[in-house]
Amino acid sequence: MKPFRSLRLRITLLCALLLTLCCAALAVTSNLSAIQLADTITAVPLEPAQTVPGTVIDGEPALIAPAAPAIQQAQRIFHTQSLLATAAILAMGLLLIYLLVGHALAPLKDLNTQIQHRTAKDLDRPLSIPDRGDEVTQLAQSFQELSQRLSQAFVMQRSFSQNAAHEFRTPLAVLKTRIGLFRKKQDFAPQTTGAFLDILEGEVDRLSGMVDSLLKLTNLEQVPRTDQVELRELLHQVAEDMSPLTSNKGSVLLVDAAPGTITGSRELLRRALFNLVENAVKYGPEGGQVRLCAELDGTDIVISVADQGPCIPPELRERVFEPFFRVDTARSRELGGTGLGLALVRAIAEVHGGSVWVEEHQAGGNRFVLRLPAAQP
Repeated sequence: MKPFRSLRLRITLLCALLLTLCCAALAVTSNLSAIQLADTITAVPLEPAQTVPGTVIDGEPALIAPAAPAIQQAQRIFHTQSLLATAAILAMGLLLIYLLVGHALAPLKDLNTQIQHRTAKDLDRPLSIPDRGDEVTQLAQSFQELSQRLSQAFVMQRSFSQNAAHEFRTPLAVLKTRIGLFRKKQDFAPQTTGAFLDILEGEVDRLSGMVDSLLKLTNLEQVPRTDQVELRELLHQVAEDMSPLTSNKGSVLLVDAAPGTITGSRELLRRALFNLVENAVKYGPEGGQVRLCAELDGTDIVISVADQGPCIPPELRERVFEPFFRVDTARSRELGGTGLGLALVRAIAEVHGGSVWVEEHQAGGNRFVLRLPAAQP
């Protein structure tokens, strides 16, 4: 990349140079006209002085030397030439400034033309702007980076829409199939009807869960984040919320929280931890153990959830936070997962200025780590 050369400085220097040239040309023209006037005055013979009737100075009649017509003509020519030279030099200077500034701004005009012809399909196409090391080059680079981010956002949006449509289509297809089978059997016995309604209720709950998670993902920025959330209280609330699920599966949830406070949304932080613990319990073994820990690390609070479930492959550890991504699709749907829980956790972490990742636990299983900035005293 070329060193930075300010376009503003270049235009200023060009204008200063042109003004200097104009002043020099004006000075030369004025000197030439003055020399011509002086030569004319020298060449004209002086006429005798004449008295001014009725005028006395120091007791003597006032005298005046009349100007020769040639001198008067030379003065008029000097004034006319000076005005014409000034006008011509100013006009030429303005024209040169206009042309040079236009040349300096030509890359900006070219950039504007290329931007106007961009569409959503070719946002990532590079701009053909020469690297001149000035503000125009910086503007083109910034626009190119913005275009690439927008292109990636459009790709993610299309992928998200396709995945969302697929996820909604699956429970709807199950509902439609079950309804069709129920009609064909025409068996309205209480046991059959109850089983059918249980299936319908499960699929409706799944759809409702996906809609709820999608709404939360799109409205995170609008949720106030001014609560002073005490760490121990938060973790024990999550443990209490998880007690029905842990009891049904026979899992043991161990909580170990250091004292600390987080500034944020109590509701969102509780949802993020609930999703992490629920994920650990659901995919862990029957009677397994889940550890929910929190500790201070400098100015941050680190919350971890360790399970005893199957280890997530290293190449998939980043993708598990993508919407609708599942490591085991069949098992996830069997357990009622929406594919949005971990995506919501990452969104909540980022909106609080934190981060989340997953790593292999030393004792086996996975360890999800949520790092958030601690409240300032």
